[in-house]
Amino acid sequence: MRSLLTGLFLVVAVLGMIVAVPSTWVTTHVVSVDGFADTAARAASKPEVQEFFAAKIADEVAQSTDIPLAGSVVAPLAQTYTRSPAFVTDFTEVARQQHGWLFTAPAPDTSRHVMELDVTPMVNRVLESAPVPIRIDREITVPLDQTRLTAGSLESSGSALTLTAWISVIGAALAAVVALLLARNRAAILAWLGVGAVVAGGAGAALAIYLRGKASESATGDLSSRHTATVVADEVLAGLTTTSWIVGAVGLAVAVVGAAAAVVLGRR
Repeated sequence: MRSLLTGLFLVVAVLGMIVAVPSTWVTTHVVSVDGFADTAARAASKPEVQEFFAAKIADEVAQSTDIPLAGSVVAPLAQTYTRSPAFVTDFTEVARQQHGWLFTAPAPDTSRHVMELDVTPMVNRVLESAPVPIRIDREITVPLDQTRLTAGSLESSGSALTLTAWISVIGAALAAVVALLLARNRAAILAWLGVGAVVAGGAGAALAIYLRGKASESATGDLSSRHTATVVADEVLAGLTTTSWIVGAVGLAVAVVGAAAAVVLGRR
């Protein structure tokens, strides 16, 4: 009976780890607005993202002023701006807007299929460096069509994922402790827990690959918009891949130590 309970709790611990690795990462880096903004902000250093926003800023200036060739004059200024630390700060705020659109129930006047990103601070920051400084007072937005996502569509799934993360982490930890307390050969159980962590890391890495593919398929708009969205998604999901490999590496080390200890104890 004791061996059966040990095996049962071991299985629960391993299953909990497999669920906990990706769910905890997604909760802290995607569902959390601060985590989402910080993670997405790393994409601001990518040339594709910088070029996309530089072009958008120049286009918006050309459409918002009556000055001839305004877009052509602003274009090099916008390119300089998107390579500066100020762009990272402003891009982080844009990421917060994206998070709010996805994870917050929309207001009655919010478009459910078009994400409107307010880039007014970006535009005005570029215009501040113009030979003749100009400031635009009206709100300037960049619309992004979302055919597969709607405003607030991730609110309920984000809450469910957060709950799943907590349950899986607590369940895996408690089950692992109980399995170790019940086990006659604790070193062997430690080794199996390490194997479970390796499996959990592999599952997380596989999920990151799958989500990259889904993000690429879901990207809409013109070619530059789709490419930029894919680059940002790749940068965000790179964190899940890194975390998964770290978990797998730690699990492998634990498995090796546990197996070695089990062999030594067995000989004694």
